[in-house]
Amino acid sequence: MDRSEILSKLRESIGKKDPIIGVSIGNGRSAKQAMAGGADLVATLNAGRFRMCGVESTASLMPYINCNDLVYDFGTTEVIPRVKDIPVIFGALAQDPSLDFNEFIDKIMSSGFDGINNFPTVSLIDGQFREALEESNNGYIHEVNLMKAAKEKDLFTVAFAVSMDEAIQMAKVGVDVLCLHFGWTYITRPPESEIEKYVDNLIHRTNSVFAEVKKIKPDIITMIYGGAIVQNRKVIKRFYQETDIVGYFGGSVFDTIPVQGSMKSATELFKNMNRVSLLEMENENLKKLLKKREGIKSVLGESQEIQELVSWIKKVSNHEANILVEGESGTGKDLVVRAIHYDSDRAAYPLKKVNCASIPRAMIETELFGHEKGAFSGAETKHIGRIESANHGTLFLDNVSELDLDVQAKLLRVIQDGEFERVGGSETIKLDVRVVSTTSRDLKQEMMEGRFREDLYYLLTVLNRKLPPLRAHKEDIPIYVNAFLEQINDRHHVQVDIADTVMNAFMGYEWPGNVRELKNVLERGVILCEQNQIDLTCLPGSFGDYIKLDDSVNYIKNSSMLIEKELIMSELLKNNWNQTKVAEKLNITRRTLYNKLKKYGISKK
Repeated sequence: MDRSEILSKLRESIGKKDPIIGVSIGNGRSAKQAMAGGADLVATLNAGRFRMCGVESTASLMPYINCNDLVYDFGTTEVIPRVKDIPVIFGALAQDPSLDFNEFIDKIMSSGFDGINNFPTVSLIDGQFREALEESNNGYIHEVNLMKAAKEKDLFTVAFAVSMDEAIQMAKVGVDVLCLHFGWTYITRPPESEIEKYVDNLIHRTNSVFAEVKKIKPDIITMIYGGAIVQNRKVIKRFYQETDIVGYFGGSVFDTIPVQGSMKSATELFKNMNRVSLLEMENENLKKLLKKREGIKSVLGESQEIQELVSWIKKVSNHEANILVEGESGTGKDLVVRAIHYDSDRAAYPLKKVNCASIPRAMIETELFGHEKGAFSGAETKHIGRIESANHGTLFLDNVSELDLDVQAKLLRVIQDGEFERVGGSETIKLDVRVVSTTSRDLKQEMMEGRFREDLYYLLTVLNRKLPPLRAHKEDIPIYVNAFLEQINDRHHVQVDIADTVMNAFMGYEWPGNVRELKNVLERGVILCEQNQIDLTCLPGSFGDYIKLDDSVNYIKNSSMLIEKELIMSELLKNNWNQTKVAEKLNITRRTLYNKLKKYGISKK
């Protein structure tokens, strides 16, 4: 199979919400069972061969014999002859000093391999040995260069990476699949009581890495590489629900699960898991919506302005008319739009948001209307736009004033006639969608000055509402503070409250950033505060004019201590908790550093 055919099939599965499943194998029988179970990829890795011989997968971290010859032999004699219609990936040791990348890639391509993968990888080696490999130019850069050479020959590429830096290097050479490897096959599994927190950290790491990678290569296929920990079905289910991964690659997990079954059954289990998760999510969401509409409850406040706003939302939410919500930045326009949607009969259908200010102008049309396969260079598959995916629900146009005039003209037809064509397509698609827009600008003024179409303006503003700035209903500030502190405390696992002097300052401040600024100030306060209370030392300098100082408190000393604590913690993190290096950097003795750690309650834990 050539690269374009493989990518087309994978993206077709992704479009259907089917997870991409890769299985690393070590013999023909395992390959055949994985194929029968629905695997999308099989990888011939030395780890698979070792497992077949009864050796732990960790042995594969070091090539005991010529790894590439081993993989080539069993791959060509046992796997390729048995596998049909799915790609066979060669697990290559890039650090082999005898390897000429171009000759090697030509050899595996002519032998029937459909792709290449960097395994064994030095990513899974740490400590002094890893440092020695990198210093002697035998490190990860060889794997990156191998993938680059393969890409230049149009060979399908699957890259393993452990760190952010490794992932970015692989994205820059344009690999097709990036598999984030957590080392689950050799780390000690945490006790059951700590699994949830452990997975929380991995999910955060996954989102951080893939967010950066997609800035470099937006169409990269993102997967994770696992181990037996994912036998806990909740773990892999959470990854599918809370990250952008579209698949799972495993080896030992497919060998260990089928004690009472077969690798075929294990592969089928993982292949169907995301589909089951999606159905469960949909069912759970519908239950929540039908049990009680929560949208309106998220709009907090007891002031007359907010009570009038709540009454207005209840009145307009079930009308089909399009709505414009105006207001300064940070006044909660998003919240009001969600309340309108979830308080309406459309709540069981999608709410699709389009930030008209953040999507590049060259992409806004295809993001809104979608495109057909081949509509332009790089359009390898059909893409469903936000408008079409919002059918029967609500299309949320955030910062609608930022739309170009030519896009406004096309949007006009959608709203007026309820029909459109995808970019590059001729089929007219009918749809039923209610449009709710927001803007921080005066949209009428934009229309008067020719930057917004008059006909579209009147279509979008059948109903409209201007949200009050926070300075106009300060009596709601204590309610917001209590609600936000509860959320922030829960997220940071602390119990912080607020000093009366700070609350008084909040009531006197004008809040140019509105509710969003209030929330950010509280988040900062919770992170920086001492003794579980937000006081003057935790607040930005702009609040100084609104706080009456207490003569008994040494604010300068407290502020200096806070800065010193932050500096020490920063240097400890930068230097991987090496206290000798940190003491040298801060120009203090190691004993002085120890005393300060004790004083501020700083520990590695």
